[in-house]
Amino acid sequence: MGVFRNREALFHDYVPLRLPHREREFEELLGYFKPVLSGRLSVKVHVNGEIGTGKTVLCRRLLRVLEGEASSAGVRVKCAYLNLAYAPKPYYAMAELHRQVAGAPASGLSPEQMLANVVETVVEEDSKLVVVLDEVDTYIDEGGDAKIFYLLPRAHELNMEASGRISLIYVSRSFDWLGRLDAATLDTLGRTLAVKLEPYGIRQVRDITAYRADEAFEPRAIDEEVIDFIAHISMDYGGVRYALELLLGAGIIAERQGRSHVRAEDVRMANAAIPKGSNGAFYPDELSLHKQLILKSIMETLKATEKPYITLQDAYINYVEACQDQNVEPEDENTIIEYIKDLKMEGYILQRGKGEKMKVGMEYPFHSLAEAIEKSLKRSFKP
Repeated sequence: MGVFRNREALFHDYVPLRLPHREREFEELLGYFKPVLSGRLSVKVHVNGEIGTGKTVLCRRLLRVLEGEASSAGVRVKCAYLNLAYAPKPYYAMAELHRQVAGAPASGLSPEQMLANVVETVVEEDSKLVVVLDEVDTYIDEGGDAKIFYLLPRAHELNMEASGRISLIYVSRSFDWLGRLDAATLDTLGRTLAVKLEPYGIRQVRDITAYRADEAFEPRAIDEEVIDFIAHISMDYGGVRYALELLLGAGIIAERQGRSHVRAEDVRMANAAIPKGSNGAFYPDELSLHKQLILKSIMETLKATEKPYITLQDAYINYVEACQDQNVEPEDENTIIEYIKDLKMEGYILQRGKGEKMKVGMEYPFHSLAEAIEKSLKRSFKP
């Protein structure tokens, strides 16, 4: 018998039935949206908190609960989740919204036409629409067109029957992105309610780890002492998210060795296998789409040349090819230089020189990181 009964409970996109130590924030957020189900009312809410505070799972849980309560009340609600880190331009965000709401491909349509179709679908189906816009600060920081923040809050103007039907949640690490918007867009956003998520402490991380372990593992497959061990290790590498990775990795190691119990040594082995650099654990899916593609290109070029450093030009050529493979428009070279600077600051790569003389390399083995990026990109481009 293996150790897992539901390993999906440890996946990054899993939505648990409970959110330990986020019950108050969840009830606050749900309280803002319950009136949406009972009348013609739209709301805008800002959810913010540092990395690893549970912003995404909180919003996904809200969408799940809203869909359930709407079904029970005989109300139609459509929910959409958009990660703007993977949408470098409004077109990509609107295409994903179109897919989730209208259920049809959007090729050949402008962002405005796609939004018009979304609004038409909402009106024709007499439904409400709740849209989560995640990673809005990453989108703005990396030069994303703020047009989307002007279009979505005014979507009802395309059809007045949509008035009071479309609600928005903006998810970010801070409120700083608002200062980068022009006056017209800020005025369109209007006042937004806010839910602030404070960082978890060791006790909270330990409780959440134990709760997810209970969902994921067979009874008695993992001891309390090992769960404590995982929680303490994870505090240096991102908290809850890293703890879940350790749980999953340690469980996989135990199963591969034919055991029904997770040992501390399994945790140590999993900890050594998780890609990390000078700034702690690496989470490729927290990088924007183009940062993932340039990082992938850097690693592939380093592997092919077997050199400690490669030129910016070599990395950029490979990056453009990667974009073409994925049918994504590449960013210009100056923008990629800025992304490389970010990746250096975040500990992913080394950088030597500037401008045309810039060279990039990595000081850590990149096999595990390459696998993590491949998985993240597959999730990004899944149909």
